[in-house]
Amino acid sequence: MRTHRKAVLGVAVACVLGFSSLASGQRIGKNLDEIVQLASKERNVRVATSWEPQNESELLKGFRQKYPGIKVMNTRVGGIETRERILNEALAGVVDHDLVNVSGELRNQYIKAGILAGPVEWRKLFPKVKDVHFSPDGYFVASGFSKYVITYNPTLVAKDKVPKKWEDCLDPYWKGKLVVLTRPRTFTGLYAGWGEEKIVNYARALKNNQPIWKTSQSGALTQVAIGEYPMLCGVAYHSVKDLMVRDPKASIAFSVPPDLPIQIGEAMAIMKGGKHPNAALLLAGWLVTPEGQKNMHLEGRDSPFVEGTEAEELLKKHGAKPIWEGWDVLEHEAQMARKITAAWGFPKAKN
Repeated sequence: MRTHRKAVLGVAVACVLGFSSLASGQRIGKNLDEIVQLASKERNVRVATSWEPQNESELLKGFRQKYPGIKVMNTRVGGIETRERILNEALAGVVDHDLVNVSGELRNQYIKAGILAGPVEWRKLFPKVKDVHFSPDGYFVASGFSKYVITYNPTLVAKDKVPKKWEDCLDPYWKGKLVVLTRPRTFTGLYAGWGEEKIVNYARALKNNQPIWKTSQSGALTQVAIGEYPMLCGVAYHSVKDLMVRDPKASIAFSVPPDLPIQIGEAMAIMKGGKHPNAALLLAGWLVTPEGQKNMHLEGRDSPFVEGTEAEELLKKHGAKPIWEGWDVLEHEAQMARKITAAWGFPKAKN
């Protein structure tokens, strides 16, 4: 794997030195009006996202109504492997997508490889959109957000025992009964609000409550829903929602803790060499407008920073404070994951 990474980086450096910010013949408009005109001429945009197929029509309904002359063609991708393939194909000169959802672990590699168009002055083009949706380097747009909650089986957990905050997972009542995922993204997501010392101390206390460790998020959720375990401390809200949609009768409920970790769940970037860069920019920018976020709740990834979204209402309803992990997540996430899993007694961080 290390050899592969070095090879990719070597080719990436060559690309950075050998190409300008846009591929030959690829031109992005200087202002929104020009971008709309050029996008209308391009007529298509090819995207690679993790959207569920059954949600795609509603997610894009507003865009298609606003820009009826632009056809959106989506390829569903999942996991880091597919994004690595897109990266390597782009390095070889094969660009099948105009807009790609780039995994957090790969964002820096995509930039260093010189395969992204930009940087783009997103804030000037979309001044009404909050800055949090645009990466400081100008390459990415956060169109989806991950939120982490506590989930439980309401047929097994009495109302007075429902865990409502992270500290409830430390209650001796749950000793040996609660489930915790070995990939500690829930707790690395608390770093911006809690700091390292509090998180590591919490991790040690959590271990002392003898949790049942699970590696699969979807598998753990299913086991809670069917009654094998009563509670799962820390899980992505969009995964809980997906289970509820797939099985409305599932015995699953969730609590929104007062300190709610918020992470980037979908970072879109325009590919250099794509045939439809203006349509890609237009779609990426539209996705973070209130209109674009209107139906993102179907994915469970809508922005808590956009007024009127389900995510914003969720925070208001539960009085939760968003702990925003930020765009500089890679500077601390891996290190915190190692320290948390070390506190749990694992030899390596599963991040």
